[in-house]
Amino acid sequence: MELRADQSLWRRPSTLQSTGSCLCSSPKKKDLPVCGRPVYLSLVVGGQDAVAGHWPWQVSLHLGQTHVCGGSLISERWILTAAHCIQSTWIPWQYTVWLRSIKIGNSNKGVKHHVSKIVIHPKFQNITADIALLKLVSRVTFTSSILPICLPSITKQLTVPGSCWMTGWGKVKESEDTDYHSTLQEAEIPIIDHQACEQLYNPISISLPEVEPVIKEDMICAGDTHKMKDSCQGDFGGPLSCQIDGVWIQIGLVSWGIGCGKSLPGVYTNVIYYQKRINTTISRAEILDTNNLDLSDFLFPIVLLSLTLLGPSCASGPNILSGE
Repeated sequence: MELRADQSLWRRPSTLQSTGSCLCSSPKKKDLPVCGRPVYLSLVVGGQDAVAGHWPWQVSLHLGQTHVCGGSLISERWILTAAHCIQSTWIPWQYTVWLRSIKIGNSNKGVKHHVSKIVIHPKFQNITADIALLKLVSRVTFTSSILPICLPSITKQLTVPGSCWMTGWGKVKESEDTDYHSTLQEAEIPIIDHQACEQLYNPISISLPEVEPVIKEDMICAGDTHKMKDSCQGDFGGPLSCQIDGVWIQIGLVSWGIGCGKSLPGVYTNVIYYQKRINTTISRAEILDTNNLDLSDFLFPIVLLSLTLLGPSCASGPNILSGE
C-alpha cells in the first residue's frame, strides 16, 4: 500500500539543505546560548557513555515510571519525538519527559516535566510520517545542562556533513531480553545516500524502478554497519544531531530499522521535510497561549488530581490530538 506525506501541508525543501533556527524566546541568562551551542564541547569516541552536558537537548520520554523513547528539546515548551512512541490509549498527562540527567531513573539530577498536549502527524501509519510534538505543561528553565537544539530553517541553505551524532539509552543488543542502557550513549555515524540506502533495503529497485520505494522521501538513513554503530530499541524518537558551523542542528529523529548495527543502516524521520509544519504547529499554539485559549494548561491540575485519586484505570480511550 502506498503511503505518502500530504504535500499540501508538509512542504519539503528541494534538497537536504538548510540552516539552523531556534523556536525559543530570548535566553534568560546572557551567558547562555539560545540553541545548539552546548557549554561542554568535547566529545567522546562514538559508541561510549556520553558525558553530562554534552547533549543538553536530549530527553527521556517516560510513560508512567518507564522509559519508552528518546526525544529532543526544541524550545521552552516543546519536545520532538517519534509518533510511534505514543500509545493512543493513554492521555497526555501520563507522559513525562526528563531532562539534564544522562542516567535513566536518576531523579536526583534529572528535571521532570509533564506533557499537556500531543500533536501527531495526521498521516502517521507504521513507518510513514513518524513524527510527533509534545507540549509541556510548564516552561523549561535553560541552564548549562538544559538547552534546546536548533532546527533546520526552510529559508536558507547549508550542506549536511558526511557524519552526525546519534544519542540515546537504547539497547546495546537486539535481544528482547536486553535492558535499555542506563547511561546515555553517543555515536558518530555516517549519513547514507538516499538512493544507496534504498538499494540496501530494496535490492530489486535497481532492476524494477517502478516498485514502491521502501525509503520514502521523508526519511534519512545513517549508521556504520562495519563498526556496528546504529540505533536500537529505546533510542526511538531521539535526535540525529549535526554540528554545522559551530551550531548543533537536528536533521533527523530515530524511527526504525531492521536489526541493530548489522547489515542495514538505521532509518530516521527527516526533520527538514517536516520543518514548515513544526513551525506552524508551534506558532499556532503560542497564539492560543497568548489569548489564554489553550485549555489543556488549565485542565492539567484537575486531571492529575483525578488520576491520583482514581488510579490508572480512569485513563482510557484516545485522547491524543492529531495534527491539522
